[in-house]
Amino acid sequence: MRGIREEGFIHARQAAILMWFNVLPTAIIFLPSFLAKTAQQDAWLAVVVATVLTLPLGFVLTWLGTRFPHLTLFQYSEIILGRILGKIISTLYVLALILLNALVLREFSEFLVSAVMPETPLLVFTVTLAAVAVYGARNGIEVISRSAEFVMPLMVLFILTILSLVTPEMSWRNLFPVLERGVGPVLAGAIIVLGFTGEISLLAGISGFINPPQGIRMSVTIGLLGVFFFLVMVVLGGVLVFGSAETARLTFVVFSLARMVSIANFLERIEVLFMAIWVAGVFIKVMFNLYIASIGVATVMELTDFRPLCAPLAAFMVALSVLLFKNISHLLFYLEEIMPVWTLLWAFGMPIFLAVVAALRKPKGERVNVR
Repeated sequence: MRGIREEGFIHARQAAILMWFNVLPTAIIFLPSFLAKTAQQDAWLAVVVATVLTLPLGFVLTWLGTRFPHLTLFQYSEIILGRILGKIISTLYVLALILLNALVLREFSEFLVSAVMPETPLLVFTVTLAAVAVYGARNGIEVISRSAEFVMPLMVLFILTILSLVTPEMSWRNLFPVLERGVGPVLAGAIIVLGFTGEISLLAGISGFINPPQGIRMSVTIGLLGVFFFLVMVVLGGVLVFGSAETARLTFVVFSLARMVSIANFLERIEVLFMAIWVAGVFIKVMFNLYIASIGVATVMELTDFRPLCAPLAAFMVALSVLLFKNISHLLFYLEEIMPVWTLLWAFGMPIFLAVVAALRKPKGERVNVR
């Protein structure tokens, strides 16, 4: 099996940061509203339940990564299932990833058009982000991970700053009564959250570049803890400030929290800073997804270089982002109703299926030169 030419490896810490970026930038924008609508004041409990339900996927990713060191999902799927079936699974995974990135591009554009620049054509934002992502993806996994390391502290600091500055507006009464309608709404909310947390399965697409391979365990642990903490904080912040009814009505809850910040008529309008940092976070997510999709296509086609594939795949993603969704209402319906089921099928289903078959067949791992 021919290896993909990649000029660098990343540390487990960097892989964990990439996991964090693969979930948080879009989740913090849309999830609070969805969960408040479904689970009301118990929205934060839905995040807790979803995190617990995501743990088996984390165990599977860890087992596959250590069982097949120096290999990505696209490579060890052929070892587990055979050449033909392995390529079919890899192709389906890539198609799901292309659709995911098209969805993220549309989320990005709809947010900017709806919240900031309503007169700007949506395609301007989509094409601009995709073009910059192509440049970043072509530079490889080390450049992507270093970009994420630079942006993450800014994003963490800003989220915590927003939540701290709106503390006077919070009321703990908004969280009671707990489980007023039973566990059903919480479970329904948890399924929506799984549509976002399931994206940690993309770690399998870069598992061959994590050094040492055993570090994938640390990546999954730190990544999931980070996702859990910030999702709970953002959802709690929205419900504590606005109450569940108002949070459900708002489309972009974190943006609304940022707009509320006003200290002595001096520190105001910090939502502009939030926009800048959030755009950087979405850029990293799109760039990372495009990179993995290019690696997957190159592996299936047995090419040695993924770089020529980045631009055509990005163009295809842009086209899908425009054609698949009519407007923001259609996009929100997809995120809330369709995405959880779809994510369970590809993000949870495919890695778990590969792990079960690998455990039964016990194939021998094959070391692939990834340089």
